[in-house]
Amino acid sequence: MNWLKVGAVVIGGIVIFFVLDSVVHLLLGLLTAIAFVAIVAGGGYVAYKIVGARRRRQVKATQEPEERRVRRDPEPATRELVVPPVTSQPARHEDVEDELARLKREMGT
Repeated sequence: MNWLKVGAVVIGGIVIFFVLDSVVHLLLGLLTAIAFVAIVAGGGYVAYKIVGARRRRQVKATQEPEERRVRRDPEPATRELVVPPVTSQPARHEDVEDELARLKREMGT
């Protein structure tokens, strides 16, 4: 009877191994198929967007050719750089306590 139990456990282990192997294989196959479909659909979407953008650019190019031209002046205007004079103010060293008292008076505390 003891050998019968060992044989049943071994056969059950083999059956469970094959069942789990089939389930894992099925899940990996589904995951691969979903990834493949997602990549193909994403590539198709990007191609559609690129083609649509080209069509819009072609329509704009045929409708408004005059506005697309860049107007250039024969002589570009010369610009002068104006730098304001530097005025240095003397450093003010006031008493910190006086400034704090003034701020407190202004804030009403």
